[in-house]
Amino acid sequence: MKGLFFLLAFTAVSFANAQDYCKQIKKDVSPDKKIVDYSSPADAQEVTNIRLTRSLNLDPDYESDMFLMTFQIVGELEGMYAKSAEGVQEEKEEWKLMVEFEDKSKWTDDTIKLSHDVTSDKMQAIRIVFFNLTEPSIKEFSTKRITRFTLAGFEKAITPEYGNAIMHYVQCMKGMK
Repeated sequence: MKGLFFLLAFTAVSFANAQDYCKQIKKDVSPDKKIVDYSSPADAQEVTNIRLTRSLNLDPDYESDMFLMTFQIVGELEGMYAKSAEGVQEEKEEWKLMVEFEDKSKWTDDTIKLSHDVTSDKMQAIRIVFFNLTEPSIKEFSTKRITRFTLAGFEKAITPEYGNAIMHYVQCMKGMK
């Protein structure tokens, strides 16, 4: 009897925690109610390493569904630039996203181009990938916890709690309309 009670209590707590993730997702609806935007929590003062957004255009003439996972890594500003053959400093072209999951499997896309930005104090570079989630990637990212990701060789470890939250945000957002 104690075992059954413990199992039911554990299941209820687990379910409640999963529900909390969905409540954390921000929803914005356009005044004409044709565009619905969802976003996972982010601190406006900090660079968020992984952020999910989903924008649904419900207008029958312009229907669209843009589900993005944004990956960001902060690094040295100098590393974002290289000298051209003429000796001019230019922004590097960098490619490749690699995501590792808790089960040691990986999602790799070496055709994806990185974007660059700088921190608000202009002291560090931010490498960014806007990754469009498709059915296969939604299935992968909604069932596995991310443990680390790499952008063009620059690696960021993800805590188990954050990896769990990202997995749940994907689960929540995939069902939102």
